[in-house]
Amino acid sequence: MGTRPQEQQVNVYDKKLTIRFALNIYGIFVILGFILSIFTSPISLNEQLQFVYHTEHLLKEEKVIQLIIFLVMGAMIYFTAVNIFYHQLSKRVENSEIDSASA
Repeated sequence: MGTRPQEQQVNVYDKKLTIRFALNIYGIFVILGFILSIFTSPISLNEQLQFVYHTEHLLKEEKVIQLIIFLVMGAMIYFTAVNIFYHQLSKRVENSEIDSASA
C-alpha cells in the first residue's frame, strides 16, 4: 500500500463580514427593489384574489427614465458615501493601532 498524502484543510471562504460589505449588499437590494417596483406597482389583487395588471397606473416612458436616472444618482451617492466612510474609518483604526503600539 502506498502512503497517503496528509489531508489539508483548505479554507475557501476566508473573507470577513464587514460593515462595508453589509451596507453595500443592503444598497444593492434596495436599489434593485426600487427599480423593480416601477414595473410591479400596477399589479394588485381583486375581490376574487386574482392578479390584475392596471395599465392606467403605468408611468410614462419619460417618467420611467427620470426615475431610473434619479435612482442611479442616488445609488452613486450612497455607495460613494459608504465606501468613503469605511475608508476613513479604517484609516482611523490603523492610526490608533499604530499609536497604541508605539506607546
